[in-house]
Amino acid sequence: MSAPVTAGTAASPPNPTPPRTLNVAAERARTPGSFTGHHFNSAGAALLANGTVEAVIDHLRAESLSGGYEAAKHAAPALEAVYARTAELLGARLEEVALVESATAGWQRAVSALRLRPGDRVLAARSSYVSSALHLLSVERDHGVLVELLPNGPDGAVDLEALEAALRAGPAALVTAAHVPTSSGLVEPAAVIGALATAHGVPFLLDATQSLGQLPVDMATIGCDLLIGTGRKFLRGPRGTGLLAVRRPLLDRLAPEAPDVRGARWTAERSWELVPDAKRFELWEAAHALRLGLGAALTDLATLGVDTVARHLATLAASLRDRLSALPGVQVTDPPASGGAIVTFVVDGLDASEVQRQLAYRRVHLIAVPAGHGRWDMDHRGLTKVVRASVHVYNDQDDLDALVEAVREIVCLRGRGTASAVGQREAGDARRGSAEPEVDPAPPTPSPATPSVQHTAHHCHDAIVVGLGVHGSAALRHLAARGLDVLGLEQFGLHHDLGSSHGATRMIRRAYPHPDWDALVDTAYRAWAELEGASKAQLLDITGGLYAAPKDRPDPLRGPGCREVGTEEAARIFPGLRLPPGFTAVHDPRAGIIDARETLRAQLTLAERSGAHIHDHAPVLGWEPDGDEVVVRTGKAVLRTRRLVLCTGPWTATQVPSLAPHLTVTRIVNAYFAADPAGPLGPSGLGSFSVDLPQGLLYGFPATDGRGLKAGLDSGPPWNPQAPRPEATADELALLAEAVAQVLPGAGPVTESLTCLYTMTADRRFVVGEVPGVPQVLVASACSGHGFKFGPAIGEALADLACGIARPDLDFLSPARLFPGGTP
Repeated sequence: MSAPVTAGTAASPPNPTPPRTLNVAAERARTPGSFTGHHFNSAGAALLANGTVEAVIDHLRAESLSGGYEAAKHAAPALEAVYARTAELLGARLEEVALVESATAGWQRAVSALRLRPGDRVLAARSSYVSSALHLLSVERDHGVLVELLPNGPDGAVDLEALEAALRAGPAALVTAAHVPTSSGLVEPAAVIGALATAHGVPFLLDATQSLGQLPVDMATIGCDLLIGTGRKFLRGPRGTGLLAVRRPLLDRLAPEAPDVRGARWTAERSWELVPDAKRFELWEAAHALRLGLGAALTDLATLGVDTVARHLATLAASLRDRLSALPGVQVTDPPASGGAIVTFVVDGLDASEVQRQLAYRRVHLIAVPAGHGRWDMDHRGLTKVVRASVHVYNDQDDLDALVEAVREIVCLRGRGTASAVGQREAGDARRGSAEPEVDPAPPTPSPATPSVQHTAHHCHDAIVVGLGVHGSAALRHLAARGLDVLGLEQFGLHHDLGSSHGATRMIRRAYPHPDWDALVDTAYRAWAELEGASKAQLLDITGGLYAAPKDRPDPLRGPGCREVGTEEAARIFPGLRLPPGFTAVHDPRAGIIDARETLRAQLTLAERSGAHIHDHAPVLGWEPDGDEVVVRTGKAVLRTRRLVLCTGPWTATQVPSLAPHLTVTRIVNAYFAADPAGPLGPSGLGSFSVDLPQGLLYGFPATDGRGLKAGLDSGPPWNPQAPRPEATADELALLAEAVAQVLPGAGPVTESLTCLYTMTADRRFVVGEVPGVPQVLVASACSGHGFKFGPAIGEALADLACGIARPDLDFLSPARLFPGGTP
């Protein structure tokens, strides 16, 4: 069996000093990354503090000015201080520590220096990391070493009775365990393992990669002879830093297999001698800037106190473990002997990598750990992959709320027909449990603040943007870039799939039925080029496009650079598309495909870099003008702003009831059809397209992303955005498949489907401008199925309008046109 986890520290003094409390706000203030999302990946690579980054940059700058050798000479005292801080952290002597490039580099040099021979027994815990296990298995295969896996006890930790029996069974050359594995929150009873190994005279190698910085680690207390660790995890150091410690007298017996000029002196033509300390394991070439960054991180940890940090992380992780365990459909996979900062879990029916991806869209960042990173542990427990969340000093309860609510949302969205947590965060609409959608003819008028609002903000923002789809995120970005104090509010998690901006792809084209659009189309193309340059990402794939309709269509498409082609020429342009007799097409050579997901990510990232603040899961319950300002009420606060920008998509009628009679929300179905990307339905034979068929306007994209041909019909039934949105029905998919078969004969069966919502006006034009009668409130909505392509341009226009800059080019989209006496 295994023993309870103990800290192994000395007895408390008679009047112990009260434990220090961690100032999380201060830690967040010196950690810029804590404001870019909810970060739970300290077990992979923690967010760096400002001081750590500055230490690295300062030394690189010194190298650029004076040269690498000169800068290193100048920094020699600071570099030596890193060894002292490392020794203090580990409870080791200064001469017993070495700085290496990674934990794996330290492991390989230490184990190789043991010079294991055929028949030597290595007793390894199942918690061992993949790189350590692979090295041991390689030594077993190539040198005849015997690697014996130690069983786990009922609590998931090393079975100590089995370890003692293995030690009694005969001489062993090494005992090794990971203090905390990569695959769970387990904390091995390291001190008891060390005591047993010491009693039998066997070296104990502790992999402290996941424990340094989150748990007290004292080599003498633990009884380990060798220890490895990395800088990038809970120590919050830069990547490319690691440490190795070897206690005497074992250090004096170990000789690296490949000595370097850093660790040995060449004394004669055919002889050399090792340096007397642990630097014998180091290499001459080292990233001094990174080591200085590690030193800064170690200083920060010493200032905070390891015990203080450990208490904070253990408290947060325990709370997170309890809250995730309470979610239906979520299984926490940590064994009973867990503690510390790591929490692992799985979501029923979803691959852990898909959970990670969906959480990332909601600005919750963590990692999925496959069995291949901890096979001795995960195979034994029947796990193929887990989601791993790990907390640190910059995490607080708001971060936990965001993670738990995001997981709850993912679980609920997977079971589309049930009442969701998303619905629970709304006003408690009883219809959310209904199986049948209904259209609400009279959305509620924004009401006065309810007694539940506890806080009234005295601060007035320059602008608040509500709804962070493509138009809202673009507006947020442009407002922030102008130096405004701007806040973005999203009622769900970021990148959710309940509205109109989700999915992988959108179409861009210049072909439009009326010249009114030409100037805005040109503006949009320029805005996309600017966004690509600012984000350093390719967002557009120019494929060319064909847009076909019967020859007698009353409003044919046209546009700058576009030309009409017949069915034969259309077949030459796009061999995968077969137009029915009597059809004609418009060829737009600059049409293409937008990467929708990356667009949203890029715009929000740029907005935050410019200083925008973002609050997700923050539904707006109401707003009202107050003089020249606007009061905005959420579930948690009352906010004030000089300009309110509403980009709320299908929920526009709720926020602006006067627009409700002019807006119709419809449900749209898209699907992927099996198609060979190297065939005629791939990019060599097809681009973006639309065909006006009896079933509706069929549109789509070639098979370019490994998911097949994407197609949809630009029509659907009216839908209440407050109602659940079930998956596409068999009838809907059959109608879509019938249309696809009519013009895309090479398409196979449906492989997956998705739904979204269009907010339509009668003239299919957008609504962009001031809310009638409330000049300090702007609205951008009713994008009628073709608004995504204008996202960056509309965002810039909204920023202009919010700053008092007239945009007469958008008069044809003004909300005023919808009202008597408004602009036609």
